Amino acid sequence: MGAKLVVFEPDGIYRSLIESILVKNGYRPYFAENAAECRVMVDEIRPDIIMLDIRAARAHNFRILSDLRVLSRAPVVLTTDEKVDDYLQALKSENVTIVLPKPIKGSELAKVLANLLTVDAKVWFGLHNYIPELRKLRKVRIKRSTQIRPCIKAMLTEMHAWGFHFEREFEMDLVWQEILINAVYHAHGYTEQKKERVAIELPAPFEVEVHYGASEQAFGVAVRDHMGTLTPQGIIESLCRTIEEQKMLERAAQTGEDVSHLVLDRGRGLELIRQLSGEYYFIIDPGISTEVIIIYDRYYEKDDSVGALKIFDLSYYRRHSKAGTEPRQGGIDS
Repeated sequence: MGAKLVVFEPDGIYRSLIESILVKNGYRPYFAENAAECRVMVDEIRPDIIMLDIRAARAHNFRILSDLRVLSRAPVVLTTDEKVDDYLQALKSENVTIVLPKPIKGSELAKVLANLLTVDAKVWFGLHNYIPELRKLRKVRIKRSTQIRPCIKAMLTEMHAWGFHFEREFEMDLVWQEILINAVYHAHGYTEQKKERVAIELPAPFEVEVHYGASEQAFGVAVRDHMGTLTPQGIIESLCRTIEEQKMLERAAQTGEDVSHLVLDRGRGLELIRQLSGEYYFIIDPGISTEVIIIYDRYYEKDDSVGALKIFDLSYYRRHSKAGTEPRQGGIDS
């Protein structure tokens, strides 16, 4: 029998879409139309995963998330057709790290659920796990910061050779650069050198692995360090900070106030990844490895303002691998 999901989705159209995706992938969905029904279902059914519409959760000041944690260990996936930026602080306080935009992509939801149900680094890490029928795959090892730009140039060149051309390649280049800078500099403790634009070489045996490849329908990039210094809470805090800075800059543009001294030179790379990427994932094994995976389908266009959030902490799910069997005692550790 397939894994059980309790889905709190008030909208009938989205409910039908989610049901179709779940049933197609062998899951057993149970749908709740209000908060009270959702609590009862979670308590009685003991689901493996819980899905909630963010608007429905917000209507109860997100209290339902705390209530569900008392009832179940099952991981929570939020869905939304609203801009996530407005709710990041609330999600941070509730330790929610997975938000999927509506309309939900079947392949994206299937991969998220598979990760949550399979606590295995071999399933979580690696571009081959995120692009079915991968037919091209290249690997680059980066030891020096001076290798970043040549690596990006090589990726763009082969992407074109494989038949992929995107209108927003400037933004793709920018995102890849930010990911690689984070992995080479920040993950290895060279933040000050990055600020000063100082070239560095990682000491042996450290390196950053870059994989890029393609199927008939998608092109993907995976950047992995072997430090594992990122944390879910750290990522969300960084996103919250850069969103607040952006709002501050917008207000300053209207008032003429100089706020440049309040804007920090860090954290913006993570926000660029979230806002400008196609389908993306942060995969974290704390103290061991971090991988950022980005997938662009052949018809990629980043024209939505919702912005997903997909952060997987392997250590957390190792500790809570028996989802739904016991009450949850706390959220995701920072």
